[in-house]
Amino acid sequence: MAAYAVTYAYVPETEEMVATRPSHVEFLSGLHEQGTLLVSGRLTEGDPLGALLIIKGESVDEVSSAMDGDPFFQGGFVAERTVRKWNIAFGSIEGAE
Repeated sequence: MAAYAVTYAYVPETEEMVATRPSHVEFLSGLHEQGTLLVSGRLTEGDPLGALLIIKGESVDEVSSAMDGDPFFQGGFVAERTVRKWNIAFGSIEGAE
């Protein structure tokens, strides 16, 4: 399996987005418990705000499909999402090539 960098650019925060956040966190927690989500966190400087997630997978399509289940993505709170294979040059992440 390889590592993939997923970036989110969020839409401006709304009450509906805030209400959806617990489901979003639960979704990501499930991926982490499965070993699919290796690390993630919010990008808090710059505009728009967003997130960076490192996901284990076999292909961009597989990772994209898995991330389609994110309640933030389904709810339209992600204005832009990129999924790119990440070739790790220094260090390592267990289970990722």
